[in-house]
Amino acid sequence: MPTPPAPEYSPHPTPLPRATNNRNRRKKSVPKITAINNRNKRKKSLPKVTAKKVKKTRLVLNLKWLKTTLKNRGFIDENLYKAPNVRLETALNYLYLFLTPDIIEDIVHNTNLYSVQQTGKSIQFSNGELKKFLGIEILMGIIKMPAYTDYWARKTRYPLIADEMPLKRYQQIRRNIHFVDNSFQNTDRYFKIRPVMEKIRLNFLKLEEEGEYSIDEMMIPYKGTKAGNRRQYIQNKPKKWGFKNFVRVGVSGLIYDFIMYGGDDTFRGYTFTDAEESIGIGGKVVISLCKSIQTKPAVIFADNFFTSPELVYILRNEYGIFSLGTIRNNRLRGCQDLLPSDKEMKKKPRGNSAQIVCNQNNLAVVKRSDNKVVTFISSYMDSHPIETIKRYSKDKRAKIDVPCPQVVKQYNKHMGGVDLADMFISLYRIPFKSRRWYLGIFSQLIDMCINNAWILYRKEHGQNKTPLKNFRLEIYEGLCKFNRTVIDENGENISKKHIIQKPVIERPTDCIRYDNVGHFPEIGEKTMRCRFCKDGRTTIYCIKGNMPLCIVAGERKKRNCFRQFHTK
Repeated sequence: MPTPPAPEYSPHPTPLPRATNNRNRRKKSVPKITAINNRNKRKKSLPKVTAKKVKKTRLVLNLKWLKTTLKNRGFIDENLYKAPNVRLETALNYLYLFLTPDIIEDIVHNTNLYSVQQTGKSIQFSNGELKKFLGIEILMGIIKMPAYTDYWARKTRYPLIADEMPLKRYQQIRRNIHFVDNSFQNTDRYFKIRPVMEKIRLNFLKLEEEGEYSIDEMMIPYKGTKAGNRRQYIQNKPKKWGFKNFVRVGVSGLIYDFIMYGGDDTFRGYTFTDAEESIGIGGKVVISLCKSIQTKPAVIFADNFFTSPELVYILRNEYGIFSLGTIRNNRLRGCQDLLPSDKEMKKKPRGNSAQIVCNQNNLAVVKRSDNKVVTFISSYMDSHPIETIKRYSKDKRAKIDVPCPQVVKQYNKHMGGVDLADMFISLYRIPFKSRRWYLGIFSQLIDMCINNAWILYRKEHGQNKTPLKNFRLEIYEGLCKFNRTVIDENGENISKKHIIQKPVIERPTDCIRYDNVGHFPEIGEKTMRCRFCKDGRTTIYCIKGNMPLCIVAGERKKRNCFRQFHTK
């Protein structure tokens, strides 16, 4: 074997390469495993299977905007919509129209089932206890305290709640209340509350319809982090963090239908055409809530988050529903050039408006300037007849006459239904705070049922018959005390199962105990245990501190607890 030639000597030797280069070289020099090469070859030889992209047909309207009036106007026959024919006597009966007995039985069954799954034994929850639990929660929304334990605390004890249920039993129910069997989970994002939510929604759909509705989002407050992406943030809402609930509400504040926002899972159970799929999530929400409208024609009012020319066209031509709402400038589909700009309208007198119409598609766009410039779109009316309203002027410091288009008047009249219902709920909201996100939705559903029950009650018994606070108090009394017996459904004595302890006499503070003013002994009728020595029994008590304190004058045992208690 020939020997390799000796390396040549150089006065300037070349520097050695870096360790990283050597490592890279060694990596490159390592031969690859043949098995991996064969597997890669097999992968490359297989044909690629790609899913075919289905092209959805996008709805494109042939819009011809003209400065004229809307020819094919729509109208609603008021005889089609009758007042709700529900005549009940008590507030509790109106609540049971929506919180039906089958819902109560399902909650009781799933709560006992959940307690067995978690601890191996049932908490023996009953229908009567659930009604009492709901009554306590309703009263907590009226009489508010920083923490729910304050209702049972010594210094802040509230008898209307503490006398109904012991604190430990209340906490046990609160810890175990459940609405679904956890063993049957699915991909529904609102799986934990879906059965109760759907039954209440179907009960709302049984109401007599009004014919004019507003659609908007209603926030369910929740600041926890357990809900994940279900929790949304809306800057302009009073409750900025929570669950987004899209609702269809009448002018009176009655809630007829709702959809919980759940991302891609929002429209579970709904089907749309290709044209409806192309108008975005806002339009799909409106169409989903309009599918449950039974009496037509009807009118829908919505804000610029939902409205588009395509949606207004689909509602009138496919569903027989008229619509009116505000619209964003980037959705006007070519009519920006025919309408004056915002700067031009602000230079003109207050209340000026401009209108363009597409009679081919029954669309009317009205742009008006008041405090700010707002654009409206409608499928059944335009700005005529223009009326005059009173508006306050800062310059003249008085109310002045301002022209008001008809679309603006109708929008302001009918769009406040969602805000009205939200305001009624927020007055005495059930304070059901918990890390479990679905309990906040459940409390909102109960508030929505009470809201609808109260509005129906006022329509039948008079608008000024019962305020909302008194109505809720009547529901509390009905849930906690109506048909109450000492024997439960299993034949057991309720008083022996959950003993409600009487409150202990509170000791006076030291500043009152040692002030030496007004502490006089008094002889009572009952014999009580001394609160100082704990051994003696006496009928003497302090009239200021209401404390039983003994005085013994016997030969063997002499003690004056009354004096010792008031002496430092």
